[in-house]
Amino acid sequence: MIEVLYRYRVHPAQARAFEHAYGPDGPWARLYGTHPGFRRTRLFRDKKDTEVYISVDVWDARADWDGFRSANPQAYARLDRELRMLYLEELLLGYYEGDEEYRPPHGSTA
Repeated sequence: MIEVLYRYRVHPAQARAFEHAYGPDGPWARLYGTHPGFRRTRLFRDKKDTEVYISVDVWDARADWDGFRSANPQAYARLDRELRMLYLEELLLGYYEGDEEYRPPHGSTA
């Protein structure tokens, strides 16, 4: 499993539209969902700095993410252009790999 993390700074007037576009039911998640290796998108908003968001796109493997990008360059670029106005800054934080999708915190009985 791999998680692709991006950090965004969003203008307050665009927050609602950004949350829709970059959230789990938005156009990015729908586009990613055309690839069988895509699992889900999660979107988090910073509690203190409410203009900052982290998006997490979960894939079965790095090869799935790379395969999606290779197979869909025009659709990816088009959507990126269309939604660029929703944020002020975008930063790829990285690709984080792990054996399991979610594990309970250490010491948890869950």
